Amino acid sequence: MKISKLALAATLAAAALVAPPTPASAASKFSHEDFTKVLKKYVDARGYVNYDALAKDRADLDRYLTSIETTSPANKPELFPTQNDKLAYYINAYNAQTIKGVLARGPEKVSVWGGGLFGIAFFTEDRVVLGGAKPTSLKALEDDVVRDGFKDPRIHAALNCASKGCPRLPQEAFEGDLLDKQLDAGMTEFVGEARNVTVDEAAKTVTLSKIFDWFKKDFTKYEATKGNASGNQIDYINRYRGSLPKVNRDYKIKFFDYDKAVNRQ
Repeated sequence: MKISKLALAATLAAAALVAPPTPASAASKFSHEDFTKVLKKYVDARGYVNYDALAKDRADLDRYLTSIETTSPANKPELFPTQNDKLAYYINAYNAQTIKGVLARGPEKVSVWGGGLFGIAFFTEDRVVLGGAKPTSLKALEDDVVRDGFKDPRIHAALNCASKGCPRLPQEAFEGDLLDKQLDAGMTEFVGEARNVTVDEAAKTVTLSKIFDWFKKDFTKYEATKGNASGNQIDYINRYRGSLPKVNRDYKIKFFDYDKAVNRQ
């Protein structure tokens, strides 16, 4: 059967409008798209969340929560082919479950910490479900899965505990393919902020975020793995100071009080 030039051109034009198939590698990975939608819409440049507005428009968040509560690297390892894919999942899961917890409290207007050093009511109750497993807590997710499982101190500039003393909550989800770049950028930003690292040259002191006190061993153990057996928090911080002056490693270390106010707009 003969096809006219006009008909052939029309057929080719129609074919060009059809979107190419999604590559198998992309289709087979876990998606964080819904969480990115939430972060872009309800998190500002400071990392503060419009919890009141989000509470009235939860569809994207609830869809993402359903996905992490039914799927994880433990029960669907094929969706998380690299260590970075796994770590990105757990960081996002922690941040999303924290937001869920704030919304469940009203949303919280003052602080999620409550009484005690670690905010027992919020961080240590077993109410976080990942991949259909039995409920765990935010603290267990942070300590047992993220810290012990990956041993990467950069996570301390990525996990957000819904407080103003936390690292800034980003406006996009962490992604396995971009994770090293995202974590490097996050830690560089964190140690570049005066609220987290302030040097007093005259007094020969440096005042650090309380995070560098609570998780001191994470930073010193990392330094040891890099051949710096006597390394301290300052040595680690200097890895990410970028164009900022390095901090004298022999300066006395002090710590800021942690701002536990909820990170609400």
